[in-house]
Amino acid sequence: MLLSVKDVYAGYDESMILKGVSIDVPEKKAVALLGRNGVGKTTLLNTILGIVATKAGSIEFTDRSIEKMAPDVRARLGIGYVPQGRDIFPGLTVWENLNVSLRVANAGKDAEARLESVYELFPVLKDMLKRKGGVLSGGQQQQLAIGRALLLKPKLLILDEPTEGIQPSIIDQIEDAIYAIRKKGEMSVILVEQYIDFARNACESFYILERGSVVQKGEIAKLDDDMVAKYLTV
Repeated sequence: MLLSVKDVYAGYDESMILKGVSIDVPEKKAVALLGRNGVGKTTLLNTILGIVATKAGSIEFTDRSIEKMAPDVRARLGIGYVPQGRDIFPGLTVWENLNVSLRVANAGKDAEARLESVYELFPVLKDMLKRKGGVLSGGQQQQLAIGRALLLKPKLLILDEPTEGIQPSIIDQIEDAIYAIRKKGEMSVILVEQYIDFARNACESFYILERGSVVQKGEIAKLDDDMVAKYLTV
């Protein structure tokens, strides 16, 4: 198992948000993390990333216990993250944004191959290398944010609501990109998503959170309309 979260409790100060959460992410698979707003999804991501401390339970990544490791150490082990809101550098060009990741990764001679792999997934980035990130559309910024994370070649890519506020045509491109990533077999994906059809198409399995606990899980084909109505419909 690439990532194994076992019976984790975590929160902020005295407020316990996660209450005994366990999830598994197999190697080279995509897992959807679902639930209404405020149920603990982002807290779980931040706990995996090391931004929120684990109060109890364990987190194993590549067979190492990481719950006490600093966020930068976890990142270097191979955990990539595209946050909600994208978080690109708006004052830098597309090329400069991408080059930040190449430098962090010490890509060297491998840089060109990594870039071509990203351009293959998101051709628009190659056409806009000289444009400032801040003038791109929301969908283009999301493609840049994902491309930047992919240049680091993570073992696990975490995407926090990548379709939020994005036009349907770009959503289709991002879905195709996730499919291509899975097909290449180079990394696993955790997808936090409100758009259920996107999650169904992009992932093989799912977990549903409710009030800081996992209430449903299974193969994505088992995510039926009754579960959606009970746990996911606003």
